[in-house]
Amino acid sequence: MLRALTAASFLVLGTSGSSMHIAKLCRGETCDSKNHPILDYDPSQKKCICRAHPCWNDDGQVHSCPTQESPHLIFSYTKAGKLQCGCAKEPHYETVHIAKDLCAGEGCDKPDVHPILDYDEEGKKCICRAHPCWDSEGKKHSCDNAEFPILRYREDKDEKGDVKKVCECVAKLVAPADDEL
Repeated sequence: MLRALTAASFLVLGTSGSSMHIAKLCRGETCDSKNHPILDYDPSQKKCICRAHPCWNDDGQVHSCPTQESPHLIFSYTKAGKLQCGCAKEPHYETVHIAKDLCAGEGCDKPDVHPILDYDEEGKKCICRAHPCWDSEGKKHSCDNAEFPILRYREDKDEKGDVKKVCECVAKLVAPADDEL
């Protein structure tokens, strides 16, 4: 169920995830740079980009999550477009285009069922959906390696040009050293 985010509820959200909207827009692309690991869409440039985690430069502040209880950096945006950074127990993979441009102030309140905030292009609205890798051709994917805890969905094209669903485990989002940003 979709709901408005509040500062208190924001900090308990988080799960690995991937937008099917972004996967479609950015079909055939991926980001494997540790400095810019998030595959996103830039509507002003009308193209897909690899971006740094927005909490790695929050008006000059670099956020991190050094605790064992909540080791994963997460973010959302208020309705007014203000970045909110926090830490969560579960890993989180979100895009700025979904979280800020399309669904600012929205979040998903059923992390075990529909944890992924996404955009329904047909209905022109924000939705919460199950992780696309939880049922990919009958297989439920998961990521058990602590260094690669984020389950990411993306789409490629096979040699015939048909859509190929890709579920992969990617590295924990950790800010690079200052000189690498």
